[in-house]
Amino acid sequence: MTLPVWARPHYQRPSARRARLGFVVLLDDPRLDDALAQAAEEIADEQAWGALSIEQVVRGNDGGRFDEALAGRAAMYLEGRDPHEQHEVARCQKYALIEADTPDPADLRVLGAAVATVRALAREGNLLLALDRVTARWWSPAELHALAVDRPFDVDEHAQVVVEAIERTPGAGHLVRSRGLEKFARPDVGGRAPRRETSSISELVRDVARLLAEGHEVHPGDRLRVPDLPPLTLVPRTEDCLQDAPAASAPLYELRDLLPNGPGPDLTALLAALRPKPRLKVLK
Repeated sequence: MTLPVWARPHYQRPSARRARLGFVVLLDDPRLDDALAQAAEEIADEQAWGALSIEQVVRGNDGGRFDEALAGRAAMYLEGRDPHEQHEVARCQKYALIEADTPDPADLRVLGAAVATVRALAREGNLLLALDRVTARWWSPAELHALAVDRPFDVDEHAQVVVEAIERTPGAGHLVRSRGLEKFARPDVGGRAPRRETSSISELVRDVARLLAEGHEVHPGDRLRVPDLPPLTLVPRTEDCLQDAPAASAPLYELRDLLPNGPGPDLTALLAALRPKPRLKVLK
């Protein structure tokens, strides 16, 4: 069955950014041909396959690439997975790298081909565990099997909204941010809030991330207007969101309250609007 290409309904023109994706697929044995044939039937698109790099690798002579890929956030998230999966990672000797680095795409056919390959490896019983390098998300065969073949695009499959556990600078607030928009040639987006209020802006960050994944482009000072909420502006920032960054290469755009003279320092007005309103009680 040939699957439809995931569209980007808000895409207008290519940006200067590039779309980058990468999966590390731990294999039971190095056979890939059957899975690739299955995936090619689902994504019958030479352009997509031409943009995708698929490499079989042996851990013993990979120059440390496997250990590098599994360091940092990937290792941290692995600690929360099943001990059996952790054991599979420790004993893994064969894996595949599925990667792409393309100009800002008008649609998501390359991403679709990459995911179809990962799912086909799971169906073949060859996949032990897969790592999405951009989000550091782990996928088990069961989790991949649960994805419907003809499902529509869902940003939650390809990007995540995360909350920093600690403030990078005391008093700056906890950063609520997306991870994964590099796959769509877009910067991630986030905002800062006290820990007790981070859940209030998580859904807003997710909605903005979805717009960007679907092709909407952001520029410094862009205004974001959401019904019943104060207007917001977008400010290009560094990865840790502590300093301003050049717009063209900023990895993150921060949401700020929009004030008459420019963006505010935080989200005080937004958080006030999002707080539950006190309920009136009738006294007898």
